[in-house]
Amino acid sequence: MKVGMVSLGCDKNRVDSEVMLGLLSRAGHTIVNRPEEAEVIIVNTCGFIDPAKEESVETILEQAQYKKTGKCRLLIVTGCLAQRYSKEIMDEIPEVDAVIGTGRFTEILDVINECESKHERLAAVDKPKFPDIKGIPRVLTTPSHTAYLKISEGCSNCCTYCVIPQLRGPHVSRPLDEVLDEAQHLVDRGVKEIILVGQDLTRYGQDLKGDVSLMRLLKELVKIPGLVWVRLLYCYPDRVTDELIDTIAEEEKVCNYIDIPIQHIHPEILRKMNRPANPEQIRNLLSKLRKRIPDIIIRTSLIVGFPGEGEEEFQELVDFVKEFQFNRVGVFPYSKEEGTPAARFPEQVDDKTKETRRDALMSVQQRISKRLNRQRVGQVCKVLIEGTSSEGVYFGRSYGEAPEIDGQVFVISNRPLKAGDFVDVKITKAYEYDLLGEDYESGK
Repeated sequence: MKVGMVSLGCDKNRVDSEVMLGLLSRAGHTIVNRPEEAEVIIVNTCGFIDPAKEESVETILEQAQYKKTGKCRLLIVTGCLAQRYSKEIMDEIPEVDAVIGTGRFTEILDVINECESKHERLAAVDKPKFPDIKGIPRVLTTPSHTAYLKISEGCSNCCTYCVIPQLRGPHVSRPLDEVLDEAQHLVDRGVKEIILVGQDLTRYGQDLKGDVSLMRLLKELVKIPGLVWVRLLYCYPDRVTDELIDTIAEEEKVCNYIDIPIQHIHPEILRKMNRPANPEQIRNLLSKLRKRIPDIIIRTSLIVGFPGEGEEEFQELVDFVKEFQFNRVGVFPYSKEEGTPAARFPEQVDDKTKETRRDALMSVQQRISKRLNRQRVGQVCKVLIEGTSSEGVYFGRSYGEAPEIDGQVFVISNRPLKAGDFVDVKITKAYEYDLLGEDYESGK
């Protein structure tokens, strides 16, 4: 059959979507991009916070219309929203034929066949687990030169505001040889940049036998011929060790880029969040990273409006951002999620205050980002070309920009460039988040 998919949420969810597309393609189904042509539509949802849940529900309802206006025979909902609200989805959206939880998405073919043969609605949802994805050929939805590589599933950190452990289960690491095999397969297909993802990369290997760790994985990955960049996302501050910092500094293929979700800096807020690091540890880590790797790009995420955050606590967070001058920051208003301890905390902050604080902090960060970008003017950096903006102008990313969440580098060149090329670029102008440069080779 012709199958269409809409994938929402994080890059870890994207990997699940690519695995499902791989299974469908291998079984002989045709993947289509136009939903009106699809006989089966799969919506892989996010259910993390309220805006994500709203987007997921809206997308399900949009795709349900193709049962009337298109060729859709089956509408299947997968992912975190399906795991969290399977009964509500089945009860309230009759157009949905099946829901599949986070631990059973590899059963997508069986679910389609059963719905087709029995003409019955189906809920394949149970306790979250990490399904076996070894050897499944993913259909990449990223540009062919970049791929995400999921090295673990679930989370055991149990932050008081977060539902991920309920939706994805406890932390489980993939075996080292399995991760390396998949990385080799991706590079054989032309991938030049591998982005490691998991809820907590720094916990990788702690649940496996033998000498397995994130550092060991990195040292094995950089041995793969043809792989140019390895990028790290989601490293928890309390487990970024000196050994990991040294590995980033010493291994040329490991980008001098790290995503460390800090969430807040006020000690009482961190305690109520059940975050694993205290303010002193966080400050020491950031100072150590900057000293050991002077050109490192540090991204973080912050939550404003957490229960008990008054003006004093918020101002301390603002001062902290000004003090440490992060290269990249994502600011999120606290989302009161049912089933989490924080939802029952007193001193809940109203939505208007949360939005105001988010805007204020992002305004501070915007100025910092532009100032730091200006420091890169005159530098020559390697840029991975991703596409054409206009005639003679291309866009791409240096080691300092992760796809989709960070800015871009626009490149002026008098020679033809193609996606996947690495080009030396001299930065000539800085904007708040983006950079402009000239193809260094063509300018000689």
